[in-house]
Amino acid sequence: MEGSDLVTINNLIVDQGSFRLEVPDWRVQEGTVVGVVGPNGAGKTTLLELLPGLRRAKEGQVRVFGLDPIADPAGVRSQLGFMTDNMPVFALRVGRLLHLLSGYYSTWDAALVETLLERFKLDRSSQVGDLSRGEGTRLRLITAMAFCPKVLVLDEPASGLDLGGRRALLETVLEIVRNSLRSVIISSHMLTDLERITDELLVLHRGRVVKQGITSDLVGEGRTLEEALIAWGAAG
Repeated sequence: MEGSDLVTINNLIVDQGSFRLEVPDWRVQEGTVVGVVGPNGAGKTTLLELLPGLRRAKEGQVRVFGLDPIADPAGVRSQLGFMTDNMPVFALRVGRLLHLLSGYYSTWDAALVETLLERFKLDRSSQVGDLSRGEGTRLRLITAMAFCPKVLVLDEPASGLDLGGRRALLETVLEIVRNSLRSVIISSHMLTDLERITDELLVLHRGRVVKQGITSDLVGEGRTLEEALIAWGAAG
């Protein structure tokens, strides 16, 4: 039985200088992990920034939980977690930052935060400015997950992580979608990781949709996701 659509995009056009992104139709259902893949400059970040309302479409419709992210950003962001590796973070102690953010979300899960701090090996007493790149990435992941969003959007979340951090991230993503009402959208160049955890793929190249559908059907047997991207002409 199919779940409800948490994200719907129709006839999308986004212009950014000389670059144009076009997505005719894309839907993200409850309980799915969706990978957005393609080479640098394909439009992945542009697409993901539409979902929390950080970017505006020139044409077409973007709906998250049935809401327009531009017209109702608070309604969308109260249920959507968004994380990039370079997302600004207040220069506070880790514990103070998390306490401050907790006041903004009625769904903040303090027990989950403690679990993630332990899993990602972060000390509450550390100053944000003193964190390594990998530690900063882990903190950003916690802030995006701590309020139990219905949709978690991760743009290159593993770029600052070592192997242990990547494993902890993948474990957490899979735990999130065990609740069939929640979904994860993830863009990453870590293709082996994506192939392991994604249910569906959206493949972009030069602002166009090359492929979309169920990961196992698209990739097929006997080849990797990287080999499939090369065959589709969408490798970086």
